[in-house]
Amino acid sequence: MAETVRGLPHVLLIYKDMPPSIRLCGHCQMEALAGLGRIAYRHLQEQRLTQDDLRWADIVLLGRLDGPTEARLAERLRRAGKYLIYILDDDLLHVPESLPSAGHYGNAKVQRSIQRMLELSHAILSPSPLLLEKYAVDGRAALLTREPSINPVPYKPHDPEAPVRIGFAGSADRAGDVARLLGDALQQIKREYGDRVQIEFFGFQLPLAKELDAKTHPYASDYDSYRAALNDMAWDIGLAPMPDEPFHACKHYNKFVEYAAAGTLGVFSDVEPYRQLKRDIGLGVFCPNETEAWVSALRGLIEDHDKREALRRQACECAADMVSVESVALQLDGRMTEVWQWRAEQTEARYPLKRWKLLMRVERMIIALQVYKGRIFLKALDRLRGRG
Repeated sequence: MAETVRGLPHVLLIYKDMPPSIRLCGHCQMEALAGLGRIAYRHLQEQRLTQDDLRWADIVLLGRLDGPTEARLAERLRRAGKYLIYILDDDLLHVPESLPSAGHYGNAKVQRSIQRMLELSHAILSPSPLLLEKYAVDGRAALLTREPSINPVPYKPHDPEAPVRIGFAGSADRAGDVARLLGDALQQIKREYGDRVQIEFFGFQLPLAKELDAKTHPYASDYDSYRAALNDMAWDIGLAPMPDEPFHACKHYNKFVEYAAAGTLGVFSDVEPYRQLKRDIGLGVFCPNETEAWVSALRGLIEDHDKREALRRQACECAADMVSVESVALQLDGRMTEVWQWRAEQTEARYPLKRWKLLMRVERMIIALQVYKGRIFLKALDRLRGRG
């Protein structure tokens, strides 16, 4: 975080933590542009902010901040003349109740805080055109980015005599989608091909894994470990089912990027956001969310080794070129020409950081406690209803 020439725009990313969504939708791009000499860049967890960091910044990225004190910080930065950009890779104001994060993002304080920071922002940065249409309104600029491939592997041919390895990688909150959309199709494929296919799940274990004789791999503790493990899987086919629902439609097609970086061809539900993938890049196999459609697509790929290898090669080339970190960063750079002209007046203003940091920690604990207690109450209510 060394000082750089004042002629460059000073960009500061503030985050509560650094999940893949912030790393891939903002941090990687800014880090690459700093390396190319386009911007001066700092990124800090909110508890490590200093007076100098806030005074230094011209442009501030708000990395999925969602608390009341964070909203007050945004208000103060806006009054100080900073250009605010809110990073939005999910529709955080409309998280379905079925997802584990719904308790947090459904909290009234969290909802109001996110809404306030969206209102304060000069621009919204997102990989989703649908989110930009929804939230980059009332004069806010829409900054579209792709999420980049991390450490892509070069193409390496697979043995045509080896079992065809078919896998799904993702967090446990996707287990229901995999079971509901692909369970019957995978059972049929396993019945037809037996040992000619090897099915694997990376991130969770489904109840039907035993029926499929599927290998399961625990979710990695951090994104670098996850990406390294996915590369080592050496899958032929990566599965990417997606419900045809408004919340999921606002996601990015990052599953394509991850699979391509691992040298794996993807088979995708023919719904958004994968229809956007079809329009943007045109690589992959796309299926309606119907069992026979998935069976037919997988059957065709299992039977045709040359087709599989051609699609894998194309995916590897795309990961190394079109969606590489530098390529994605330069694409975003071209959309931010006007933003880079912004300069905040450099003042000696002081921010009550010590008090704000304490409040941020307290608010986070209170909201977590509210969510946790709410879950206990709902579980108890369900049990009572069951007894009734």
